[in-house]
Amino acid sequence: MNSNFNTNIIELIENEPRISHRVIAEQTENQEESISRLIRDNLTDLEDFGHLGFEIRTVKNSVGAINEQKTYFLNEQQATLLISMMRNNDIVLDFKVRLVSEFFRMRELLQNQKSQPQTQNLQLPEIKHETQQIIELDNYFMATEKLIANLQNMNPTTLYRLDKYIQRNRNFSPLEHFEIDLHSQFFLPTELGKMINKSAVEVNLMIANKGFQVRENGVWKMTSSGEDLGILIVGKYNQIKWKLKTVL
Repeated sequence: MNSNFNTNIIELIENEPRISHRVIAEQTENQEESISRLIRDNLTDLEDFGHLGFEIRTVKNSVGAINEQKTYFLNEQQATLLISMMRNNDIVLDFKVRLVSEFFRMRELLQNQKSQPQTQNLQLPEIKHETQQIIELDNYFMATEKLIANLQNMNPTTLYRLDKYIQRNRNFSPLEHFEIDLHSQFFLPTELGKMINKSAVEVNLMIANKGFQVRENGVWKMTSSGEDLGILIVGKYNQIKWKLKTVL
C-alpha cells in the first residue's frame, strides 16, 4: 500500500486504486457484515471485473478472544457494481457520486506521477527518451478512452451530480471537457429531481410555473410553449420527459 496516494476513501494496493468494503459500509451507513455478505453472494459477478483481493488480520475481541477479520478490497468496476446492488437512498446516491469522483482523482494522481520526469531518464539516449514519451502518451490516451466510456455508460442523473460535485471542488467539468451532452436528452421529473435535489412534485411545479405544462383533470399536459422542451411517452400511463433546460 502506498499511503502517499491515499484519498479519503480510496487507497493504492499493488499499484491499483481500491476501496475496502469497510469504508463502503461506513460511508453508506450499513453494517460491515451486510456488505461482506453482499460481496460473498455476488462474488462470481464481481470477479468478472478482476480478482477480488482481500486481507485477513487477527484481532482480539472485547473478551480477549482471537478472531480473524477479513477485509475485501474492490477495484473501481467492482465497487460500482456493488453499489448498484444496494438499495438507493440519499446517502447511497451521494456516496456513488463521491466514489466515482475519488477514483477519478486517484487516476489523476497516478497519471501525474507517471508523467513526472525521472532522473535516470536524463541519461538515456534520445531515441529511448522519445520511445518512453510515446509509451506514456499511449497509456494516457488509453486511460482517457476508458474514462470517457465509463462516463458515457454512467446513469445520467449520477453523471450530472458528479459533474457538479467536481466543478465545486476542482473547478473542472468532465461533461464539458469530454463533450458529453446531457442537455439534448429528456428526463422524467423524478430524474430531474435527483439531479437538482428536488422532489418530482417540486419539479413539476417548476415546469408548470414556467408555462411549459398545465394540470388538467389530475394529469399534466404540455403547453405549446413546452413542445420544444418536452416529449410525451405514451404507455399505460402517459408521461412527459423534459430537457434539463426546464429546471435550470
